[in-house]
Amino acid sequence: MGVRHSLLRVEAAWWMSRTFLSNLATWAALIGWIAADPQLLGWPRMIALVVAVVALNGAMFVVNDILDADGDAVTAPYLPLPSGLLTLRQAWLAAGAGVLVAAVGLVLAARTTGRLLTGAVLLLAGIVLSAAYSKVKDYGIWGSLTVALPQSVPAAVAWVVAGGGPVGEALLVLTYLLLASVSNNVLAALRDVEKDPAAGNRTLAVRIGAPGAFRVAALAGFAALVPVAVLAVARPGWWGLGFAAAGAVIHLLCYPRLLRNFAEPGRDRVQRLADQRLWKLGEYVKHSSVVAVFHPVAGLVCGAVLYACLRGGYRVYRARLVSGAIRRSLANPVPVAGHD
Repeated sequence: MGVRHSLLRVEAAWWMSRTFLSNLATWAALIGWIAADPQLLGWPRMIALVVAVVALNGAMFVVNDILDADGDAVTAPYLPLPSGLLTLRQAWLAAGAGVLVAAVGLVLAARTTGRLLTGAVLLLAGIVLSAAYSKVKDYGIWGSLTVALPQSVPAAVAWVVAGGGPVGEALLVLTYLLLASVSNNVLAALRDVEKDPAAGNRTLAVRIGAPGAFRVAALAGFAALVPVAVLAVARPGWWGLGFAAAGAVIHLLCYPRLLRNFAEPGRDRVQRLADQRLWKLGEYVKHSSVVAVFHPVAGLVCGAVLYACLRGGYRVYRARLVSGAIRRSLANPVPVAGHD
């Protein structure tokens, strides 16, 4: 029973890190790397860096949950800390493990001491900016702009570690990621728009209403296509335009329905996540468009794999954490056949 319970708590820490939600950071690392290494000659080192970024992002998710534990008790009581699946000490240990994995991955990805040090400094800056977000996220759009910076840092790290490339292309990539990150953050806050006021959170959705916040998110998302188009024409990388057009069509098709849904009161977090499923697919197609400008096959493969990870991750996350399967397993002293 001791080993079983320990493994269940390790699983709770895993879900606390929301690895499957690290996809925006993963996209940033992939896009930044391929901007410097379009032929993917250093793909093993790219994978090492992606692992590092995902691990560090997971550690930041854990730290964010530690800092937001009181608010999460209202908006997300199923999370490991509010539900008692993990103690505060165990949560800090999970965050430390993530940082350790990130350090090892960065060392493996960087070929030179200079690249290693530059990458480490950039990641440290990202951590500081992430901590700043926890202080300003109640300031509406300014919070979203603040979090967009650390979410784009992995692209800069990847570009440097991979050896660099044309600066103009790198700036276009970063512009895309900043706009996409703002859109993603505003959408993420919409999930808890009903409960955030009770927790004292003053997100953009709380300030201007869910429909207005969704319009801002959509505007930022569509604006992100501009640097993609410029990059595709300048390089040229015409396949990127095809991917970008497909993503834009998906968003245009689901925009009216989502706007109506966000205007409807009483929709809970699970419903709002389900509402955004098609929109999220459009986001991933747009992310793929940036990769496709440099390498069409990589754009297709990355989009398919990361979207599958997202959808599968959400499904298991809901079953194991949101629905309380881990909590029920911990409450049972002996596993019962046919159950968890």
